[in-house]
Amino acid sequence: MRNIYIILILIFSFTILSCAKKSSTSSTATTTTEVEGTWITNCFASGSLYRTNTITVTSTDIVAKYEDHTDSNCSTDYALYEDTYDSLSIGDEVTFADDTKGHKFTMEVVSFKLTVQSATSLNIVNTAVHCGYSDWVLNTAKDYTGKTCGSTAHVVANTSVQGLYNLVGNNLFLGSLNTTGSYPTEVYTSITYVKQ
Repeated sequence: MRNIYIILILIFSFTILSCAKKSSTSSTATTTTEVEGTWITNCFASGSLYRTNTITVTSTDIVAKYEDHTDSNCSTDYALYEDTYDSLSIGDEVTFADDTKGHKFTMEVVSFKLTVQSATSLNIVNTAVHCGYSDWVLNTAKDYTGKTCGSTAHVVANTSVQGLYNLVGNNLFLGSLNTTGSYPTEVYTSITYVKQ
């Protein structure tokens, strides 16, 4: 049973820590233009699973998809997380230790959704009454905004989120997302989002 909860924690993790870039800030804001479009990662290991991330920015709206798979080619579906945000606002410019640039940003939560995509993940979430639901259905999204899933309490809709990004050519690096009113001070280079 403990392994089930470990797997659940791993598949719900959002940030992977490694090789962080620290930053300094100047008060220069920008529009959302430089981050608009679709950004995709390669397939990477995420705990006992493998994951691809896709972020689509359209004006001030953001849809972030995290697709978990059971194989290292990311071809066998396991679960899909879809986080939706709006009211994206790009804030102060940030200069990183390697002299590359980025910005602080804020946005607001619209929804968090999970779609289970395999019999194994379906059995796990229903057995655990994950996010308070015992009626998960294969390939059908459930909204867990504002719910507690395992040991993680997810914020409600319209919660303000603070973030940080580093843009290097067509590569985007993100920091953790905060809901405490404070911005992250570094980004994580273990996951590279590439502009499509």
